[in-house]
Amino acid sequence: MTIGKRKRMMTVLLLFCLLLILAIGAQMWTSLYRQRAIEYDQRFITPSPFEICAGDTIRYPVDITIERANSVSRVTEGWCREDGICPRSLQSPPVNYNFVATYEVSTMASRVIPDELTPGLWELRHCNETHSAGGVFDVACYAVQVTVMDCE
Repeated sequence: MTIGKRKRMMTVLLLFCLLLILAIGAQMWTSLYRQRAIEYDQRFITPSPFEICAGDTIRYPVDITIERANSVSRVTEGWCREDGICPRSLQSPPVNYNFVATYEVSTMASRVIPDELTPGLWELRHCNETHSAGGVFDVACYAVQVTVMDCE
């Protein structure tokens, strides 16, 4: 084998190794980019009871997985009508939570149905906007669907 052929073969081998390293790095980056900060097992949750009166309390299961340590989660929650309109008066102010480590929690949540809800189908919408490293990392939401009865 001549010196010229040997140099070309080494150049091709080095280029192949460089491409392999870039491909592995791209795969690792995309898998980290797709990692969810917070996950809920269910997107739509049916509470107990499903049909309620204004002023009653509903209970529903929530399974949360926190997968992003060293982050801040801004939680917003509010009631929305069946047609998608979410009256401002039925929105709670945002609350921030700090996550230092990853963990999982399964619990029963409860909410009091506001007196202002008119009869019909409503959703309690709950969202987490997680911030990490100076930007929005992830948004995860769930909705609890209830039917408000005319109980007068």
